[in-house]
Amino acid sequence: MLKKNDIVEVEIVDLTHEGAGVAKVDGLVFFVENALPSEKILMRVLKVNKKIGFGKVEKYLVQSPHRNQDLDLAYLRSGIADLGHLSYPEQLKFKTKQVKDSLYKIAGIADVEVAETLGMEHPVKYRNKAQVPVRRVNGVLETGFFRKNSHNLMPLEDFFIQDPVIDQV
Repeated sequence: MLKKNDIVEVEIVDLTHEGAGVAKVDGLVFFVENALPSEKILMRVLKVNKKIGFGKVEKYLVQSPHRNQDLDLAYLRSGIADLGHLSYPEQLKFKTKQVKDSLYKIAGIADVEVAETLGMEHPVKYRNKAQVPVRRVNGVLETGFFRKNSHNLMPLEDFFIQDPVIDQV
């Protein structure tokens, strides 16, 4: 039985809708941030429940050819770009797969044709609305985003998907 802080070699077999990798070990499903299908990693166990667990990547043994190497990891930690570690063409395929999977899981519809997800020519700097947290950090007002699943501010100057005018404001 796996326990907290164990390190185990796993293969990532799927992605959640939030972009976490899915691995199966000893009958448990583990969710691993910043991991992609087909990757083999050394995973540190962070938490284990009866049927699921959470882990983090300690080391990549085999990386996906679809990994976006250019993304600043701060965007993943903040939740700005949950799928940012996946190349954009693969993100579009993943989103089409999500629609098919949801139709099957929710409505039992298996044989349905789903059109390919339409992409953008430039999939960054497009969002024209923003809620930007402001906090006093060491006596200075900082803007940024909350670290994923927390209220801890991560100061960021470039909000990646926001229109640059919003960044300037």
